[in-house]
Amino acid sequence: MTNLLWREKYTEAMLALNPEELTVKIAAAEEAIRQRIEELERSNENSGEELWALNDASRGLRVLAQAECPATNSPKLDSRQRQEAP
Repeated sequence: MTNLLWREKYTEAMLALNPEELTVKIAAAEEAIRQRIEELERSNENSGEELWALNDASRGLRVLAQAECPATNSPKLDSRQRQEAP
């Protein structure tokens, strides 16, 4: 996977207008981000800038899901929120 795929999926999610599409696009973007992080870890690429962008995108997706689909948040987002709760 290239660093372009996760960016495309992220952009699609951020620009989605249809709530039914939004949850699917958020999940696809989360998966692409996860795969890219794993790819960077396996290859030992020194890409601090891209890792920062990946983490920032992941946070952006969480905020989007919380704001736009509160009744249908993905299980991934819910488990992260529980882990981050004080």
